[in-house]
Amino acid sequence: MFSKLCMAWVVLGGLVLLGPRAKGQDPSNGPQKPIPPVGAEESTSATRQGDEGTVPAQEPKIIPDARPLAGAQNLALGAIAFNHVFLQPSFNVTTQAERFPDNSVLANGNNFQYLSYLTGRLGLNRTSGRSDLLLDYTAGGTFSNNPIQGNAAIQNLDFSDTIHWGRWSQLFGDQFSYLSESPFGFGGLGGLNNLGIGLGNGAGGALGSSPSFRADLLPNQTILTVRSPRISNAVIAQTDYELSRRSSLTFVGSYGILKFMDGGLQDGSNVLFQAGFNHTLNRKDAVSVQYRFSEFMFPNQSERIGDHSVQLTYAKRIAGRLSWQAGAGPEVNVFRTPLADSSTRVNWTFSSTLSYQRNVTSVGFNFNRFLSGGSGILQGAQTSQFEGFLNRSLGRNWDTGLSLGYSRNQSLQQTTPAANTISVDTWFATARVGRRFGRSGNLFFAYTAQKQSNISSVCLLSACGLNTMTHIVSVGYNWGLRPIVIE
Repeated sequence: MFSKLCMAWVVLGGLVLLGPRAKGQDPSNGPQKPIPPVGAEESTSATRQGDEGTVPAQEPKIIPDARPLAGAQNLALGAIAFNHVFLQPSFNVTTQAERFPDNSVLANGNNFQYLSYLTGRLGLNRTSGRSDLLLDYTAGGTFSNNPIQGNAAIQNLDFSDTIHWGRWSQLFGDQFSYLSESPFGFGGLGGLNNLGIGLGNGAGGALGSSPSFRADLLPNQTILTVRSPRISNAVIAQTDYELSRRSSLTFVGSYGILKFMDGGLQDGSNVLFQAGFNHTLNRKDAVSVQYRFSEFMFPNQSERIGDHSVQLTYAKRIAGRLSWQAGAGPEVNVFRTPLADSSTRVNWTFSSTLSYQRNVTSVGFNFNRFLSGGSGILQGAQTSQFEGFLNRSLGRNWDTGLSLGYSRNQSLQQTTPAANTISVDTWFATARVGRRFGRSGNLFFAYTAQKQSNISSVCLLSACGLNTMTHIVSVGYNWGLRPIVIE
């Protein structure tokens, strides 16, 4: 299943690259207007001004994506060049029903549980010649009729600030979350990005863009457990130096932690250093080569895992239309105190992302194969992680979407007793249909199916008991205010 799923999306990426150039569209036909290609003539119609204190309704200028290929962020379709700092506030309320995960019966005799989400979201965007400041913050809570699940808080922050001077640029970023469950397909909604209206879609390709850090730089959480509050945080710094108009050097450093507040799951942390060389072949094509070293550490455990990898990457970018990259290379894992097998393990890494927008259709995916910390269940894992989406407008006010996710976490012989070595397979699929009201309102209905293989052989805790098919039905409403100019 996994091989077929990956092959389907790789073929889709190839078709996108060979597809014809898109024609223009009526902006009323979709939820967001495609970014016009760079160099398109400006409209001769009069500029319409919004209400005082809001962003003018004029046709924006689009800045081509300039993120380094060997950097810490996913590539994007481009960014809007506003001469303002603006805020995008939005809100969400969602109610959903799901079959109780372990098929047991609640105290009131009902075998279904009901959840409600109430969240607020705030996006901040400041793009200028000297600085690119992006922030996406979500806060709220979930409320359940299941006393075992209980109520829980939601806190998620993605932040990046890139400062340019001369040939140098410096990025400071942070990805923080306080959640009661894994963000992988979060809450049966297909992910946190479906709560409210943000500046990005999580793949780095939306109008206005978002911080959108690479998945293999963040603490991994693709093994699902029952609710257990956890803190995930990754601090990221990046320096880029232009050797010439076509070449640059990029250096990335990060430190990440994953800490569980209860449930007895395994805390972990990792440090990372990456150095890469980027070269632009022409206006659309670029290549890079990078070396990465990372080390995974586990509190109160003697085992440490070092990871050395080299990756060669190719990318194709068309501003406002396409962003695609794929890279692969060897990796060497070094174990300090292996339980079995050799202290050195040779493997390979692969990463690929796609963002594509044509008329009323947008599609994207993110696939990574890398060494991870084990999601709080395993002491290190060989992880393959895929997430993809397909969105399409249906006429003037309706839209539909499909989100897919699949992960495989292979336990390591060097850190797991031989009798317990397993592969944990997790997948989810979310189908969604929405009805737009006005400029910023959206009523949506969604259905999610998710399943995970049994992990009882490596985790005897009650938090590890998810191994059944779960069906979730959701209805929600997102609404946003006009972007507010603050500078």
